[in-house]
Amino acid sequence: MSQPDVSHHQLLVTLEGRDCDFCEGGTLERRSYKGNLAAVCGSCHTPAAQIW
Repeated sequence: MSQPDVSHHQLLVTLEGRDCDFCEGGTLERRSYKGNLAAVCGSCHTPAAQIW
């Protein structure tokens, strides 16, 4: 894994489990969003971060 890949992975790990800023009661999960790795709210499905 190259250095940017490691930092991108760490960003998603850091965001996982945090409260969503876009809805009440949602929690961020690591998953795919429109074909990109992302941290996405499990309730409102809004991405907090995407990796291109």
